[in-house]
Amino acid sequence: MVMKRILFYTSIRTRVRDQESLMVEFVKKGHQVFFINQQQNDYLPTICKQAGVIYKRVSIPKLKSSIVRTFFYSIQLAKFVWLNKIDIVYSHLEPANFIAVLAQYLIRAKVIIVRHHHDLAALAGFSNDLSYKLTYRLANHVIVVAKATKEYMILKEGINRSKIVHINLGYDFNLFTPVDDSRVSQLRSQLQGAIGLITVGRLEPNKRPELSLEVLKRLTDRGIQASLKYLGAGEMKTDLEQLVNLYGLTNQVEFLGYRDDVLDQLKGSDWLLHPSISEASCVVIKEAGLVKLPVIACKGIGDFDDYLVHEENSMLVHPDTFLMEACEIIAQHTNQKIRNQLGAALNQSIIEKFHISSVLNQYDYFNVD
Repeated sequence: MVMKRILFYTSIRTRVRDQESLMVEFVKKGHQVFFINQQQNDYLPTICKQAGVIYKRVSIPKLKSSIVRTFFYSIQLAKFVWLNKIDIVYSHLEPANFIAVLAQYLIRAKVIIVRHHHDLAALAGFSNDLSYKLTYRLANHVIVVAKATKEYMILKEGINRSKIVHINLGYDFNLFTPVDDSRVSQLRSQLQGAIGLITVGRLEPNKRPELSLEVLKRLTDRGIQASLKYLGAGEMKTDLEQLVNLYGLTNQVEFLGYRDDVLDQLKGSDWLLHPSISEASCVVIKEAGLVKLPVIACKGIGDFDDYLVHEENSMLVHPDTFLMEACEIIAQHTNQKIRNQLGAALNQSIIEKFHISSVLNQYDYFNVD
């Protein structure tokens, strides 16, 4: 196989273990790998250096006009591609993807954009934005991380089927921070026998975090001791805090923001509540599977139906009746043994379907001439 010079281009402040996993494997295959980030990132420079990947953060133009700024980024990307003789560009996330499709007209490198969302554009109200429409009209190659997203793009957005390729997210699960068992024991002892509920993700309308709070309230009203942790931030935090005060649940709810000890927090809980109605391939479910935590999620969302099986490795409920069904599931499944069985089965499903080894060869479609 001929060695390629491959560039990852994105806009991210956090860790991106799917991209990290791919970078490492591409290096192992003999490719020269580069990574450009539009954002300040406290993690990736060191991670890339350890992996033998050249990392660069793009300079930020002091320009007020978004149009001028967009063309600045596009020319900057094209210049980097030419100077470093890049063969392939993998662009991730919408802010970077629009830049990449514009830059493709200035370079010879093959440009592939990776779409990590399903229907977020429609739900968040930017599906009619010119930049969004142009991204997928102009793109020559699009990777989607869920089979359902490919069909959505074809049927709802009118995108040509031939340019879309479905490849699951793939992970080297060793890249996740190991669980601290002593910390987990501490978290478990803090529950004092109560059922530990946890919701992880952005606190915004399409994630429906208020439903997790409503589940806690109904359980409490039924005399079931429970507590709830939110890991994440977003526009709904203030409203949620007001609801917590209104319901008198201040001693049962914690807002922990974004954290690096997600796996510890998950393993120290009894159920992951995931009422979201907008997902492509949810990372949080994979993290729950790694620590064998049972999940309650919505059927028919993203790729959930491809690997989550109700009452075998998860509890799947209808999006419209999440509150009612989740309450009944938690109330009826107080047996730790049953929850452990669900968690163990989820762990096996996650490892089998999303390990980097199960998806790596699919990238030969782009990387091999």
